[in-house]
Amino acid sequence: MRYVAKISLTIWYLLVGLLVIPELSAYNLLFLSPITTPSHSNFFKPVVKAMVDRGHFVTYYSGLNHNNQQMATNNQTINFRPLSSSPALYKISTDHQVDFNFRDKPLLFLSQLPQKMENYCTAIYNDPVFQQLINTAEKFDIIVIEGYLNDCVLPLVAMFDVPFIYMSGVAPVPWLLNAFGSPLATDHVPNVVHSFTDEMNFWQRTINSVSTISGVYLRHWLIMPVVDRMAQKMLGKNLPAIEEIERHYMSLLIVNTHSSINYQLPLSPAIIQAGGLHCVPPKPLPKDLESFVDGSGDAGFIIVSFGSVLKGVDMPNNFRRIFLSTFARLPQRILWKWEDQPGENDSIPSNVKLLPWMPQQDLLGHPKIRLFITHGGLFSNQEAVYHGVPFIVMPIFADQPINAQKAHDDGYAIRVDMDSMSEEILFDAIQRILTDPKYAEKMKQVSALARDQMESPLDRAVYWIEYVIRHQGAPHLRIASRKLSLFQRYLYDVLLFVLFSALSFLFLVFYLCRNIICSNGRVKINGQKKKKN
Repeated sequence: MRYVAKISLTIWYLLVGLLVIPELSAYNLLFLSPITTPSHSNFFKPVVKAMVDRGHFVTYYSGLNHNNQQMATNNQTINFRPLSSSPALYKISTDHQVDFNFRDKPLLFLSQLPQKMENYCTAIYNDPVFQQLINTAEKFDIIVIEGYLNDCVLPLVAMFDVPFIYMSGVAPVPWLLNAFGSPLATDHVPNVVHSFTDEMNFWQRTINSVSTISGVYLRHWLIMPVVDRMAQKMLGKNLPAIEEIERHYMSLLIVNTHSSINYQLPLSPAIIQAGGLHCVPPKPLPKDLESFVDGSGDAGFIIVSFGSVLKGVDMPNNFRRIFLSTFARLPQRILWKWEDQPGENDSIPSNVKLLPWMPQQDLLGHPKIRLFITHGGLFSNQEAVYHGVPFIVMPIFADQPINAQKAHDDGYAIRVDMDSMSEEILFDAIQRILTDPKYAEKMKQVSALARDQMESPLDRAVYWIEYVIRHQGAPHLRIASRKLSLFQRYLYDVLLFVLFSALSFLFLVFYLCRNIICSNGRVKINGQKKKKN
């Protein structure tokens, strides 16, 4: 099996070499996303497809590409090579062991990260495809890496000795901002583990600062040593530390944010916002779905989805019953993403249709859509805003609470926390969205902001990737503060020096004054004694 794979790789290299000769502007790109989710890959795949369609040679290593699946492109030629991942990576990328019990436990996932990273590195380093990449003599112009939980692939960057770009499907996490030298701005940029706004009081700013800075150092002290240890143990090469590879080769970070729905971030020139690059106009629905939603009449329909990581079948029974009893009271038809058959005790109302998968953007763009009930994942929020659909958001974990709070505060969504949810609370929230025009009006404004851009987010991402290649890693974009520690970057050393100098000066003044006063006092006393004598 490995022998056949090596022959295939050799043929690929020869063909790439032959094709590069007549077209010097075509680049050779390696996209690495062995640890991913179906939703996060939606931020990656449009860029991969765009690069292929532009004539570049693209190798795509994804944890979701288990059976060597082909991706639809406009340029169906041999310049696209998807690499088939191992069953272990596919299992990780399709089941991250996260369920509804993670709600209101922001530190639970973080506490599991060291062990998760060890498991991720083991699965990646044991994958035959990764071993083939290590041993190949192929040269790449750039490596593009999914920027969350894929630290284990960074040894490839050092081996190929080429610049790399991070693409992050979520707002930039503190340690990535720190790695690029961008301000953490904890005075107005809330940490994703909290539901703070950008206007925080003293105690909120204190909590926000401590948690954000702690996250940076926890990665440095607890997670990176695990990756370094696994790389040295399993790859058996004299490799630099993972953080050293980042400092030396990291050129750009492309993040899935936009000012219309995310809090404002002070970013370095090497961080590019391309939020919503996966959002596209709707396509016609399959006949069975079109028939179902068209039968909703003027009442329209509602879609319910908790994303690709959370499974509807894992929803606790009490919450599921609240949803079903509430939906039974509605004139609207309901499409609910549900990955399994309903339980024996579940009575499914006639207006509810369960689907293991749904074309979410095509449904959100349908003229009869009335409401979206979601978990508040960034991709779902962006799609709702792009298509102009108000929503009810029920956050569970990670960045979902802060996404939910931002949408709620901005007035185009209603946040409902599941732990306090009842049938009446859910029914009331649905009726408010459906009957109060202020939600639709606000969503229309925000949607206009999201769409009003000089170029599409996808075109922006493609431009900057090619820009980094053209300028050999674009080192001029890297700000010098990335070489400083947080202690130096926030001028704590300068402040301490100034404080120490000021205290020393005050002490010196006090000392001199005290001695002068005491000396003058002694002189007067001695003079009085002499007069008496």
